[in-house]
Amino acid sequence: MEICVFGSASKSIDKKYINAVEEMGEFLALRGHNLVFGSGSAGSMGAAARGFRKGGGKTHGVIPKFFKDELKEFVDWNCEEMTYTETMRERKAVMEDLASAFIITPGGPGTFEEFFEVLTLKQLGRHRKPIAFYNVDGYFDKLNDALEYMIEKDFTKESCRALYKFFTDVDELAKYIENDDMDGLTLRDLK
Repeated sequence: MEICVFGSASKSIDKKYINAVEEMGEFLALRGHNLVFGSGSAGSMGAAARGFRKGGGKTHGVIPKFFKDELKEFVDWNCEEMTYTETMRERKAVMEDLASAFIITPGGPGTFEEFFEVLTLKQLGRHRKPIAFYNVDGYFDKLNDALEYMIEKDFTKESCRALYKFFTDVDELAKYIENDDMDGLTLRDLK
């Protein structure tokens, strides 16, 4: 399975996030999975790539061409495969198309934007791929509260809870992404 991991590219995040994501990547690779990611060399992205490689998995980086000239020091150039895109939007589309599942790891605005895009596409029936949060040290607790608030205020249907799940245990996370069937929900159930 090709797993797309979204997460931070920051060099300054706490090591507890780095270590947890690296261990997650190794665990998933040992289960036979490969990584698709934004090819960041630092933060959660870099940790995921190191972990997948440790576990024997392959890594497929996706970057806009301007990174080669303007941000090359932030790119993980050790990927078995690299895809170059014209824009950041195209980058997301390529990662979305290549992935069989999505894991959201601690990150900033770009990570949240990537999550909301794949969530919206899933709600609209454009894919049925699992979306899992790796909630290291409660990082996503407030986001979960916000998502629940949207449901409470009727901006989102309760059935949309089945579109994503939060995990603190990597074994449970792996079982979910390997087996999720959206609880049999259809597009009509979600709108």
